[in-house]
Amino acid sequence: MTTTTRDPRSWAARSDFWIGAVLTVLGLTAAQMARGFDATSRSYPLILALLLAAVGVVLALRGALRRGDQQDFGGPLQGALPAVAVLVLWIVALGGGLGFVLPTLAMQLAFLALAGMSLRRALPIALLVTFAGYLIFVLGLEVRLPSARLPWLL
Repeated sequence: MTTTTRDPRSWAARSDFWIGAVLTVLGLTAAQMARGFDATSRSYPLILALLLAAVGVVLALRGALRRGDQQDFGGPLQGALPAVAVLVLWIVALGGGLGFVLPTLAMQLAFLALAGMSLRRALPIALLVTFAGYLIFVLGLEVRLPSARLPWLL
């Protein structure tokens, strides 16, 4: 059951605004980080980061300017906080030198668990997504990843 609010004056209580603001900050932060990459691996993450920021701005403006029914802030926030925590931990693990495969596999498992999937069903999907991501980005597009402290972790 979805709870709605009809107070058009209270833009600060709208979930679209806050989710858009968070996406904008994350996108701009990622864009700033991507600017420090070398020229061969900078373009793809920079474009994705700027697209994320643009989507965030559109969502925040839509949430701030839209009148009428809005999703109550409590519902999306309860689902968004664990997902943001998973993403932050994944970024820390990648930047901390744990390689690509193990942090990405753990992230996929965490997202599937948040969606209510059992480990038995989630593991093959997470393995497929992790290795497909590695094949596409690292081998296919030659995106350079941060150095792993233990090279066998990929």
